[in-house]
Amino acid sequence: MWGAGFATGIGVGFGLGLVVGSLALKRKPWSELTEKEKKTRKIAIVAGSFLLLLGIAALVWAVLLR
Repeated sequence: MWGAGFATGIGVGFGLGLVVGSLALKRKPWSELTEKEKKTRKIAIVAGSFLLLLGIAALVWAVLLR
């Protein structure tokens, strides 16, 4: 049963990645970014990492409870 949830999570993550990637079509090198753009990208990276860790923790929790 957890396999279906895992596969769904992969699909949702892939879809979100495509949406976020399409929003950032005009990517500039890090050296050309303004301070505000750098701060925004750092926040996005931290938020994405946090959500990834939260998803892994939820998967482990679900597996251990069964």
